[in-house]
Amino acid sequence: MMNKLLFFDIDGTLIDDSHQIPASVIPALCQARENGALLFINTGRTLCNMDPRLAEIPLDGMITGCGSRVICQGKTLRAVEYSPEDSLRIREIFLAHLLPTVFECDTGMYFDPAGPEWPTISEFRRFSDHAGLTREIREADPEFRAVKMFAFTDSEDALRDTLEHLKREGYPYEAIDRGGSGWEIVPAGCSKAAGIEIVRNALGLPLEVCYAFGDSNNDLPMLRHVPHSVAMGNAPESLQRICRYVAPRPEEDGIAKVLKQLKLTENGS
Repeated sequence: MMNKLLFFDIDGTLIDDSHQIPASVIPALCQARENGALLFINTGRTLCNMDPRLAEIPLDGMITGCGSRVICQGKTLRAVEYSPEDSLRIREIFLAHLLPTVFECDTGMYFDPAGPEWPTISEFRRFSDHAGLTREIREADPEFRAVKMFAFTDSEDALRDTLEHLKREGYPYEAIDRGGSGWEIVPAGCSKAAGIEIVRNALGLPLEVCYAFGDSNNDLPMLRHVPHSVAMGNAPESLQRICRYVAPRPEEDGIAKVLKQLKLTENGS
């Protein structure tokens, strides 16, 4: 039987709104793996921000930073990041357009002491402080390598102008609307769907064996891309409508229940 490839978002999918991994998740994923499925995280989080609790899952790889890094069976198949010099220039562009920005690098969450304030940035900092990821941008830091950013603005014109400026200087990025004036700024050409394509091509497997599980706007590309798309019950209705299946919410054992519905955790499947 051909391996099935399962791609899971983290927040709102494997982890519920109270930041817990429901007790049913890890046994269900381990059973799916035992039945021959290959398991991949597919997340907007960058490499530094992987939840240590996920180590209990027998993963076959990870797609991080919305497809900017792809790891499959221990091999890095894609890694998009900029040099410290280019990263500082990218920072200058965000400052010039007065966009409050958090830089999500593979080595840490970088906050700009010269940047404008925005209420949500304090929430990012609290999370980052708790996880031990917080860093301040400084010119001498060789590990400040821009991967993706989270920017905040109520002005789509300001966001568009910033993206156009980045592109003119050779730093093409795209924006994903995350609601509440928050925008995920992702390297152009990177997405969770693009990451899936890199993985399945490396493994020589067809799209027909791919399953994706998610709950938010940055999951939209992968949910549209695969034939077996699963929206969690906490996903917006607009996302649920485009998916083949809708699972219960994470805290309602949504992952375990939908894997059973898809016959991925049955003995001998």
